[in-house]
Amino acid sequence: MSRIRASLLLFIVCSAFAPSWAEITYSKVDNSWNLVSGNVEYVLHKDKDTVRFEYFGPKEHQTWPEAGPTMKSPDARYDIDGQVEGQQITPSELKLVSEEAVSVRKGVAELRLVFEHRRLPLRIRVNYTAWGETGVITRLLVLENLGSRNLRVQRLPSLTWSLPPGDYDLTYLWGGWSQERQVGTETLGPGERRFTSTSGRSTNNYSPWFCLHNQSNGTRYLAQLGYSGNWEMGFGRSPLIESHPYPEANLAVDLGMRFDFGGSLTLDSGQSFPLPEVAFTSSSGSLDDAANQMHRYQREYAFAHNPVNDPPLVQFNSWYPFPGKMTIAEMKRCADLAAKLGAEVFVLDAGWYNKKDWSKELGDYQADRLAFPNGIEELATYVRQLGMKFGIWVEIENIGVNSEMYRLHPDWCLKYNGQPIVQFDRLQLDFSKPEVRQWARAVIDGLAHDYGIQWLKIDYNIEIGDNFDPPTPDSRHGDVLHSQIVNYYAWLDEVRAAHPNLVIENCASGGLRFDLGIMAHADTTWLSDEVRPKPSLQLAYGCTLQFTPGVCNHWMVGDTTDGDVLPGDSPDWWDFMLRVPMNGQLGISSKVFEWPPDLVAHATANVALYKRIRNTIARADAYHLTEQPAHNFPRGWMAIQYVAPGTGKSVVMAYRLEESLAEQTFKLHGLIPSAKFRITSDRKDMGTMTGRALMNNGISVELDGPWRATVIELQTDDLPLRITPKL
Repeated sequence: MSRIRASLLLFIVCSAFAPSWAEITYSKVDNSWNLVSGNVEYVLHKDKDTVRFEYFGPKEHQTWPEAGPTMKSPDARYDIDGQVEGQQITPSELKLVSEEAVSVRKGVAELRLVFEHRRLPLRIRVNYTAWGETGVITRLLVLENLGSRNLRVQRLPSLTWSLPPGDYDLTYLWGGWSQERQVGTETLGPGERRFTSTSGRSTNNYSPWFCLHNQSNGTRYLAQLGYSGNWEMGFGRSPLIESHPYPEANLAVDLGMRFDFGGSLTLDSGQSFPLPEVAFTSSSGSLDDAANQMHRYQREYAFAHNPVNDPPLVQFNSWYPFPGKMTIAEMKRCADLAAKLGAEVFVLDAGWYNKKDWSKELGDYQADRLAFPNGIEELATYVRQLGMKFGIWVEIENIGVNSEMYRLHPDWCLKYNGQPIVQFDRLQLDFSKPEVRQWARAVIDGLAHDYGIQWLKIDYNIEIGDNFDPPTPDSRHGDVLHSQIVNYYAWLDEVRAAHPNLVIENCASGGLRFDLGIMAHADTTWLSDEVRPKPSLQLAYGCTLQFTPGVCNHWMVGDTTDGDVLPGDSPDWWDFMLRVPMNGQLGISSKVFEWPPDLVAHATANVALYKRIRNTIARADAYHLTEQPAHNFPRGWMAIQYVAPGTGKSVVMAYRLEESLAEQTFKLHGLIPSAKFRITSDRKDMGTMTGRALMNNGISVELDGPWRATVIELQTDDLPLRITPKL
């Protein structure tokens, strides 16, 4: 089929600069919709009242080969697939009853299709949204029961694709507590590869994110799910289809929420149910090229944005020097040094409220009057007098087994087999209950009023699983966890609206609930409870692959997880420790009151360095110039380049590890080829090079020993002119 078409233009949106646009066109010649975002297009073909998936990938593509049957569907090629009441949900079973292309906002175009099943009283609303020039398209499915009886949805993922034949590599992110976001890549063979999340936290063990590389046509397909609960994703081809070997068959792909118990979702008569939204993009370039398209969408459209945290604030957190127990004198001592180092926020972590056990008394958020005889107000005032903002920690979704809250309100907790679910000395509050949300809102309103907090760290240290009692007997619908999550999202939005100057930090035993969904409602995320410098390199690498760097929050703690910096450490090692968490939002949580004066001076200089480069890092495309270092025994070098589009600025963070050569050359990316860049390394002049030379020949970095780090800054004034297209 020809890609040159006479088109009836339904909708075109242009942003302020070329080639910034999203567009949706319909071709009467080909009977196809073409959704375009940046350099990515998504094509759907209409055959009377049936719609089939025709193409997804870079523009100016080669037409996909004719499709054959797959493991998942008898239809030729599809992007909707599932099962309801034992009936297949495929293109041939869905009748198109409505179509509309609209402008959502400037630069954003949306195609809205409405289908009805040919034999079931089921309506499916499908919204495809093209997001400016990012190259990202999202899809939202809303299910509606049109009948008088319940419908059971056995399977209906947010994303399903039948991708063209070829040899595929799959890249995914894996790792549990303190080992999050390790990059795995494997070649897909015959059969099915499945990933299932059942812990109740979306990014424990695996993340709902993947990138497929079709080596046969050079195209990458990257997707991530906007959901913080349990999910499933799979990739598969039958070993033999119609006497053809598996690489000649279409690749079936699915990604979507997992219903409670791994069972069905029940739709009541007249009920509508929105499935979690999924975002996807494609590139003929590198993995970083595809990931950066997703990052631009995250920054520009998807993630929450608070001007108070722009640029990302440097924090001091009390946890590692004083885990779970502290006094006003100790906190004032830390605050004095935090201000001297250049911290902008002082965050009082867990334990400020407890009498004996901070975990078991979770939920009783009254100040410990032994530790704080004049209340938290005294510390908050002291911190502000030092020129810092004041923040505090809560774990608002959970209560402790010895808390007064649990004694008073056991009925507020999620249950299984009639009993509140207990894990790690905690119980999870049911945010679908209005009274729970009202209590939680009152807690935050009180903290804001009494202590003037401008930073709220919300932790989540429980694995609630996927088995729950329904709200009422005999009403199991499979959506208890989903209801918890969407109500928590809504509660976060209420808090943000009521307190617009409050920065919300997301945390879940580190980065175990860090996903596209929750970051629409929080400003930054604690990356991992692993804080030792060497394994933290792996964490920074994986996080900046999945997410735009500005939301990845990590701290310098010291040589140990107790916040100790060991005697005899060299100044070069101090710099290394301080520069590892600069790959995102920088914080410090260490026994700063024990630091020697030279370390205080080094830390102060490094905080100033971070403040100079943080705008570039927060708004940057990230290019990973090396392989991801191993978590336990990192060797060689690690380097990440940050390029802030349109600013003429780039930063390279380079780290020399064990078993490494003293000098390494890195070929850079994303620079203006003809521009001349001024280069400094730790503020030492390295001369001038063109972007073309830096990308083709690279820049050589030399460090005189292992466990050294350098920060290379590049800047040019040779920026291209802005061109405004005709609308």
